[in-house]
Amino acid sequence: MPKHLILLFATDFHTLPHEQQLEVYKDFYVLMYPMVFFIVKDHGVTEDIMQESFLRAISKSDQLLNWNKMEGWLKTLTRNVTLNFLRKIKRNRNELEKEEMMDDREIGVTSNIPIPLEQEVEMKIMEESIIQYLNDLKPEYRQIFEMRWLHYMSYREMAAELNVSEGIIKQRLFRAREAIKQKIDDDWSVN
Repeated sequence: MPKHLILLFATDFHTLPHEQQLEVYKDFYVLMYPMVFFIVKDHGVTEDIMQESFLRAISKSDQLLNWNKMEGWLKTLTRNVTLNFLRKIKRNRNELEKEEMMDDREIGVTSNIPIPLEQEVEMKIMEESIIQYLNDLKPEYRQIFEMRWLHYMSYREMAAELNVSEGIIKQRLFRAREAIKQKIDDDWSVN
């Protein structure tokens, strides 16, 4: 957790010296920018969402109930601001495309049922997080994980290649999955 971010919740942000406010924003920016940019893929839009998210975090900072969940709370808040922004864009775009859709129906064009925007964004964020969690695993856990799910190796094949027992392979996979589950729970549950 970035060291200055706690000041967002510990004090009245507006009473902090300008330099400290800037440090808090920088920490927030470094933490949240990659997630937002991953979703919207546009620097200017990401900057707008970052500002809106930060202002909302300041105004709602008293709603954080568990300090240990600060990062998850901020990610959830920022994700919600991003989703609201995307919904607004989608609503505007849908209004423009209604006529186009009617024309397509008249000529018999069909399309797949779209995934709801929230689910799509949630999946992108979760995918990015899981990739980061995999990169953060101990090297021996990451290696086993990659062998199993990227190379589709059996326990026996992995054990033979690493010159260890199948029991050790299963144990390491279990521990790797548990580490990732714990990280997901720590970062994504909001209470």
